[in-house]
Amino acid sequence: MNSIIQDEAKKESFISLTPNVAADKTPITIFHGSPNVLKKPTYGAGRHNNDYGVGFYTTMNKELAGEWAVFWTEKDGHINEYNLDRSNLETLKLDALDIKHWIAILMTYRKGIYKEELTHTRIQKFTSMFGIDLTPYDLITGWRADDAFFAFVEDFTLGLLSIENLQKAMRFGDMGVQTCLKSERAFENLEFVASYPAPASQFLSPSKERDNKARSDYRSMIRSGGASSGLLITDIVGRD
Repeated sequence: MNSIIQDEAKKESFISLTPNVAADKTPITIFHGSPNVLKKPTYGAGRHNNDYGVGFYTTMNKELAGEWAVFWTEKDGHINEYNLDRSNLETLKLDALDIKHWIAILMTYRKGIYKEELTHTRIQKFTSMFGIDLTPYDLITGWRADDAFFAFVEDFTLGLLSIENLQKAMRFGDMGVQTCLKSERAFENLEFVASYPAPASQFLSPSKERDNKARSDYRSMIRSGGASSGLLITDIVGRD
C-alpha cells in the first residue's frame, strides 16, 4: 500500500493494532473548506503537525466545511465537494475506539505545543501504550480538535483533568467528526464534484462561536470543581 512515510522517531512510539477497520465500503460525499478551489488535492501536501499528521482533512458536514473555509483567514472561502470510492480502502474509525487511542495520536502529532518537561515524559509513556501505527490505513475518521482542545489535553497530561472529564470536554463546541485521507490510493479514489462559495459573513460567526463555546464550557467545568475526579494520567502510565 502506498502510504505517507511516517517519521521514524514517531513510528517507534506506535503500537501495532488492527482495531475497528470499517466494514462499510460504500461511497461517501465529503467536503473540504479552503480559501481556494481544490479540484485535485495534492497527495503528501500539508502540515505534519495536524491532528493525524499529513493528510487531506474533510468532513461529511457541508456547513462545517464552510466554517473551516473562513476560520483562519476571516475572509470568503470555498466549500469543495468530492465523492470518495471506499471499495478498496481501509478505514480506522478512531471515534469508535477508546478515547485514549485518539488522545495518543494527538499527542504524537501535536506534541510541539506541550511545554513542560514533565508533560513530555508522560506523553512518551502514554503514546507507547496507546499510540496506533496509522500506515496501514487509507482513511482516518475521528473527532476534530482545535486549539481549545489541546489546552484540555495538556491539562490532562499535567494531572489537572481526569480522562472521564476530558471525554466530556470533547463534546464542548460540537466540533464534529473529520475524515482524513492518508494514502495515495485514497487520493486516487477522490472525485471532485463542485465548489461552492463560503462567505465569511455567513460562516465566520458560527465558527468562532464553536471555539468560544468550547472554552466557556470548559471554564465552567473547572469552576464547578472535581475536574480531576476520576482516572488521572498517572493512574494510567504510573507515577513519574
